[in-house]
Amino acid sequence: MRRGTAAAAVMTAAVLTLSAAGPGVAAVGPSTAARESVAAGALSDPTPEEQERLREIAGAIWSPELAAGWNMNAAVAAVLSTATGQILRCSEAFSLVPRPPGFVPGLGYLVSYWKNLRDYFLAVKDNRTYRACVVTAAANYRSAIEMASMGI
Repeated sequence: MRRGTAAAAVMTAAVLTLSAAGPGVAAVGPSTAARESVAAGALSDPTPEEQERLREIAGAIWSPELAAGWNMNAAVAAVLSTATGQILRCSEAFSLVPRPPGFVPGLGYLVSYWKNLRDYFLAVKDNRTYRACVVTAAANYRSAIEMASMGI
């Protein structure tokens, strides 16, 4: 399988998985449990397991080496959530990812769909057209995520 075809296959699978996550996700966002996790995450830092999942997503947007050095605290999760939202909105403009109106991916969404998001971001990085979505978000949020990691 050629590299472009493989990337398209991974991208399609990630989009289909995100879309097939169910009407609750597609229509109104994350489940109640995910929303409760977001509410709890606003008060405390992510658990070690959540931190690893966030690190995987951050590594797909920037690089695994950069993400490995970041303190995955609540502020980093908030910046990562905003960057993820920008990438999904950008991709939607290319008709790749359906997104309900007003949906902002929070900690619960990131933690619940970390693997799908990571795979999707890695796939679009290899596609010249959609790579702009990830590269733009990476550039726009690099300073913010670095400062959040340092507690600034």
